[in-house]
Amino acid sequence: MNSKFFFVVFPLISSFPCFSDTYYAGIDYTMTGIELSGEKAKPDATAIRLGASNNNMALEVQYLTSNETDNIYNMKFDLEQSVGLYFVMQSGITDGYGLNISLGYAMNEMAVSGPSNTYNGKDQYDGFSWRIALLQQIPYLERTQVRLAYQSLYKDSDIEITGISLGITYQF
Repeated sequence: MNSKFFFVVFPLISSFPCFSDTYYAGIDYTMTGIELSGEKAKPDATAIRLGASNNNMALEVQYLTSNETDNIYNMKFDLEQSVGLYFVMQSGITDGYGLNISLGYAMNEMAVSGPSNTYNGKDQYDGFSWRIALLQQIPYLERTQVRLAYQSLYKDSDIEITGISLGITYQF
């Protein structure tokens, strides 16, 4: 099943840029939230996004890396990095505003460290990810947009990794 999926989806993904009418790049400041057992750590992060868009649909790659750690009960939580691939459904820009909804898959690496009698190590959290973003076109810079987004990077019964980001996108 996986090999059939790979052989069908890979040619679509790899050939998408040849059909694109717009490429874009963006950088975001992200306030992440790692919720574990009702407690929440909020390490800050920076995200870089690259995408190819055609007819209000895009494929986007996002790389997110942590700027700092946060503590829960003397244990440091650090979302070291997150890499995601997204299918983005874009609304048209109307009166300077637009809306994007993204669905995809994210691979998240989190490091936990604390006193010697607690858990110390790195964990990988991979799975379905989604995002909703509001865009505002910058007057006199038609190819540049300010972007505010909410993103769910991972969620299961034990842990939830989310983020609120503010950034800028430039279309080539």
